[in-house]
Amino acid sequence: MKILNFIPFFDFKNFKNAEILNISPFNEKSGKTVKCEVGSINYVLAMICERFYDDSFFHSLDIGFLSGECNVGEEEIDEISDFLKGTEILIIDENTLKFHTDRQNIENFLAILKQKFSLKILNQNEDEISLKKTEFNELKELENFDGSVVFEHVKNLDFVGGKYFAMVAKIANGDEVEIKTKNFSVRRIFKLDENLKGTIALLGVNEIKNYNFETAKISKV
Repeated sequence: MKILNFIPFFDFKNFKNAEILNISPFNEKSGKTVKCEVGSINYVLAMICERFYDDSFFHSLDIGFLSGECNVGEEEIDEISDFLKGTEILIIDENTLKFHTDRQNIENFLAILKQKFSLKILNQNEDEISLKKTEFNELKELENFDGSVVFEHVKNLDFVGGKYFAMVAKIANGDEVEIKTKNFSVRRIFKLDENLKGTIALLGVNEIKNYNFETAKISKV
């Protein structure tokens, strides 16, 4: 079984022995990872669909620009396209389909992939997602995720980041901090994980009501 996965840190316990290709801002532990910029899934999917879907929307795309913005090379898009041949399952967080600024295009691209490769599109709970293809819209520009970024999840209530995140946020292991985003403010004890790279930290919350990547202001309490 082959799985194309777009959910960071997804637990593949029910897919043992599967061949996995992740598209993620993180270095994923399971399978192979093609790294992309935060929030750039619309550009990545557009580049994949452009390889085989004959439509004026895709003919008009500046692939070089999209590649530079999402930090996924055209050779990597070829690799993903080849991987899709024989792939059975694509996994994506429904949070993306609810809250990403370009969610309508993302749903369209997923519907194309589902039809082209006879895929099952599953959500984070491994339930099949129903997709509706509509008219294409002009691709939305990527959000600015410069600075400290948190990836929100509901697995626990920990606040965990790597060395570079700690340096940018000017915090250390064990510090009590306040984390402010445009949607909420919480206090947590920071836990250092030297295996995490980059300026994205993991933030456990009780409920997610927004796109699960956000820029954050971090301050010591």
